[in-house]
Amino acid sequence: MLQHDPQVSESTDRPVPHARPVPHPQALVVTVVLWALGIGIGIAAMSIGARGTGEFQLDRTIAADRGTLVSDVSRVINVVLGPAVGPVLMVLLCIVLWRTVGRIVALRAGALTLGGWLSIEVFKMLFHRHRPPTSGVHALVVETQADSFPSGHTAFTAALVAGFFLAVAGHRKLQRIILLVGLPLVVIVAGSRLVLGAHYLADVVAAPLLAWGTIAIAVACGLADRGSPTFLPQWWHQLVTRRAGQ
Repeated sequence: MLQHDPQVSESTDRPVPHARPVPHPQALVVTVVLWALGIGIGIAAMSIGARGTGEFQLDRTIAADRGTLVSDVSRVINVVLGPAVGPVLMVLLCIVLWRTVGRIVALRAGALTLGGWLSIEVFKMLFHRHRPPTSGVHALVVETQADSFPSGHTAFTAALVAGFFLAVAGHRKLQRIILLVGLPLVVIVAGSRLVLGAHYLADVVAAPLLAWGTIAIAVACGLADRGSPTFLPQWWHQLVTRRAGQ
């Protein structure tokens, strides 16, 4: 008489747990903390004013001491990590991940980066902070719209670093490389925005906090989970397959 393998029976008889839309609610605590810090910086900067916080004088001091090399590098960063070229760079990096690590990892990295970066537009509209006066800080780029807070360039770089770091979870060596290269790059990009006279200090300090806070929401929803058959959260995949089987 054939006997059933107890391990097989146990695995097949066990009910499949229903995935929750928010499988990692603890990540929402990170969102609250980061957003509270970022929004708090913005409220304080707007309430006191750039002259009262010393941000305007800081931009003027930087403008007086910037050299040709620093200015040229800042101009290059302005283009390469700007809204026109930055997404292209992100796509190229995703292609590299696609070919070396996997398709799902690449799609997940792109989704996390875009989520963190595009969410900054909401905060720009909410705060509506004016840019530093072009003549007052001898700005090297002309920015006239009232969208100084937070810095989009800095937020994009921070989201790129966090998105790729989370997407390659399990590849510790690759994660270390991303941190070693990415975190200093975030600081360099933030500094370049001050060198160009395009932002105040509060704009570049709050940008990574707000972008990372948004990405933490995606983490809470399972978008950064390993082992999912798609780059979408596991609960989303189960919902789709369950409905397709009906």
